[in-house]
Amino acid sequence: MPHLLPTNALAIAQAGAMKLAELNFQSGRFRYRYDAKSNADLSGYNVLRHAGTVWSMLDVFSVNQDEQLLAAANRAITHLFNEHLRFYRGYHNFCILEKNSIKLGGNALAALALAKLHETNKSDVLLDISHQLCRFILEERSNHGDFVHKRYFKSGKISSFRSEYYVGEALLALLACYRITGDSQLLTSVQEVEAELAQQGYGIREQSHWMLYALEQLQRLDMSPHIYPHAEKIATEIINNPTYLESGRSTPIACRTEGLLAFVRMTPPKSSDSSNRVAALKCIEENLARQLIFQTADGAFTRGGGDRRDQEVRIDYIQHNISAFLHFSQLEQSPSRPKL
Repeated sequence: MPHLLPTNALAIAQAGAMKLAELNFQSGRFRYRYDAKSNADLSGYNVLRHAGTVWSMLDVFSVNQDEQLLAAANRAITHLFNEHLRFYRGYHNFCILEKNSIKLGGNALAALALAKLHETNKSDVLLDISHQLCRFILEERSNHGDFVHKRYFKSGKISSFRSEYYVGEALLALLACYRITGDSQLLTSVQEVEAELAQQGYGIREQSHWMLYALEQLQRLDMSPHIYPHAEKIATEIINNPTYLESGRSTPIACRTEGLLAFVRMTPPKSSDSSNRVAALKCIEENLARQLIFQTADGAFTRGGGDRRDQEVRIDYIQHNISAFLHFSQLEQSPSRPKL
């Protein structure tokens, strides 16, 4: 297997990000899903994936400074405001609404995207709305490190629906908002929740890349001894139990690559065994080689799976793949990168 150079990885990430910009209409809505072979549009839309896609585009923009990319991200944020930003039973309760549902993940990834865009233009509006969304997330906090995952907007009733990834997304958003607002309650809440989640082993079975992102960011602010071992257990599960490969699909692979990259960027305790970090890097490089199989000539990424949806492109397939390649391209800059 040829070694993937950081410059090549960055080019792949940039091509995918520019494809996302091309898929963004003047209205700010994305061409969400289509068949790469026939070019036929496919139905569906998901505001959570819309927000996550904007975050990944802005991540690439922070490196290449391409104005087309920024313009598309701005359009997509405006669409988010126009179509999905609502007040829930009070003008102080900002939320992201889709089809009568308020989802923790939708609020979280929207707040994350707004915080990321604020890094570029320092808009007070973006800061305030990101902050208000995060305050709403805190209002939805429940016992044992959990949150309300889905609430119906009109009735206020809590759904039984749960996502394996929403809590990690929420913690990452709270930390991103803390960095731009300095609101200590956001950081304190993440610290309290993570202390409980570490005891439960949350994110290990799920192989949660979002939780690894959150743990990486938390460790930059808090060197509590339970944080790195929690991340290491999730990473070890990804390395030792690669059942995600069985589907033959691109996004499960890309997500694990993202998570392992976040783990490798973390600072290990001085007494830590480096073998898991070396194994993580080897897994990352193997996964990126697998992900390249799904790349199309125009920079998009297909679903894969060998079934009738094999050639389907969706914006989040591109999102997760470009994040993986972008973060690999930046790995040489990480002081904690293990040496093979």
